[in-house]
Amino acid sequence: MLIVFFAIVGLVAIGVVATRRNRAAVRARLRVSWGRPIERERQMGAMAASHRARLAYAGSGESLDTRTWDDLNLDAVFAAIDRTESTLGQHALYHRLRTAPIAHNLEVFERLVSRFEIESGPRERAQQVLSRLRDPHGYDLWWLGRQDAIETQSWYVLFPVLTVATLLLFVLSLITPQIVPALVAALVINVIVRFATDRLIQPLAVAFRQVAPVVATAESLQFLPRDDVQPLIGSIGTDVPHLSQLKTISRWIGGDPLLLSMRAGSLIALLNDVISTVYEYLNLVLLLDGNGVYFGARGLRAHRGALLRTIMAMGEVDASISVASFRAGRSDWTRPRFLEPGTPAKLIDVRHPLVLDAVPNTISLAPGRGVLITGSNMSGKSTFLRTVGVTAVLAQTLNTCLAAEYQAPVFNVRSCIGRSDDLLTGRSYYIVEVESLLELVSASSTSAGPHLFLLDELFRGTNAVERIAAGQAVLLQLVGGSGAPRRHVVLAATHDGELVDLVPDRYDPFHFGDSVGADGLIFDHQLRPGAASTRNAIALLRLHGAPRELIQCALTCAAILDAQRGSTLQSR
Repeated sequence: MLIVFFAIVGLVAIGVVATRRNRAAVRARLRVSWGRPIERERQMGAMAASHRARLAYAGSGESLDTRTWDDLNLDAVFAAIDRTESTLGQHALYHRLRTAPIAHNLEVFERLVSRFEIESGPRERAQQVLSRLRDPHGYDLWWLGRQDAIETQSWYVLFPVLTVATLLLFVLSLITPQIVPALVAALVINVIVRFATDRLIQPLAVAFRQVAPVVATAESLQFLPRDDVQPLIGSIGTDVPHLSQLKTISRWIGGDPLLLSMRAGSLIALLNDVISTVYEYLNLVLLLDGNGVYFGARGLRAHRGALLRTIMAMGEVDASISVASFRAGRSDWTRPRFLEPGTPAKLIDVRHPLVLDAVPNTISLAPGRGVLITGSNMSGKSTFLRTVGVTAVLAQTLNTCLAAEYQAPVFNVRSCIGRSDDLLTGRSYYIVEVESLLELVSASSTSAGPHLFLLDELFRGTNAVERIAAGQAVLLQLVGGSGAPRRHVVLAATHDGELVDLVPDRYDPFHFGDSVGADGLIFDHQLRPGAASTRNAIALLRLHGAPRELIQCALTCAAILDAQRGSTLQSR
């Protein structure tokens, strides 16, 4: 017995030393990585599914539509900002970034971010605690919000009955040896029941796997809530005490009684393996996982709301630390200033977070008016549209934008930029675009709030006359049709200079310039007022050695088309 005692003490001492070393290593990693992007695999599909599950649980709330999310490359923007430690934090950051038009408790979120920018001690302590929660199953926790998440059958009461009977027979066998055969028979029955019900019980048991580490982590974060951030993370203090029973059930049913992080040291993992092996044998004869499901389902039904509120709160903590790290790595960010609807917007020196050495650009946007941007391919038109859209989304969800100044009303951001066929339904790009544009037109007439519409090369793929005519009609409708209130803003990029001449009273022209150098086109990616006046197609042909006859033919045709366009404008 003495040898066993000293062995246990030795294992515990080794575990304590290894834990301290692991914490020191984590702390060193956190300090080195602060303010830097993190390269890692991200399960964007799982985060999107988790986001939808959270919206379904809430029963309300708007989401940035998939078309706009994809057009603005927000998966990549998310990856650039994501410095979270946990799957809960990744989900919370994704959910916040995708909430439309403005994320909940934005002012409170800003207080939490600002706190972590200043207070490195609590921040690192929170990061170390949150680093336990990296299991991919953490994305599935919102599934527990469903009423039918854990369904138990009436016969599940058999599990505690058999367990109590077995323990009673064990105690009696110590007093009366004649009871031993009955104990053996009970153990055999339990083993048979365990294997017979494994297919039913295991999927339910997996649902509890993350509950114990989530609650344990929340208990370790109870130093964080203060009055100024109570609306966002107050659940960590108020709801966690009601979840202790669920944690106890979960830690054993999940086979991880020590609640190890995924990066635990080898010695601690060895100790946990020993305990887990003992647990498996006990589970085999005492039906521990069956009992866990039976009692855990009742506890979950009683405390589902408290558990999900706690999950939300911890995710917000991790997401706010991520935003603080993103800010720490850049000097070109600012906090937005939100204005009343109907107020002109001003975006000064905006930059795209994914473009290295991005050229800053400035734009003013008046309600009921639009901006029409012309210029060559690769001059920066589409990038600028995405820059404005991403800037608005970041401002309204993370209270952070890459700009010298951002003043604007809260916009519903909608776009039609990217082009692709819908292979699943067999619809061509052109049909997909028409349907998307009609959705925007409908939103412009039915939505109460102001929209920021971002459009790139309307109706490309059809003939020039109808492309320009249909483009003009859509552009005028979006900023406010006949008799409709003019509250929306439209940014549209086009190669069709005729559109600039057709909507002069509703759209302000801007352009990105270019020039032809010895090595080809040169772009400065600087937005300027007025329509583009440079032409480079014929100049590029000449630069690359096209025959003189070809050049002359092209110049003659261009002169004829210019003359026809001029006469058309004069007749108007």
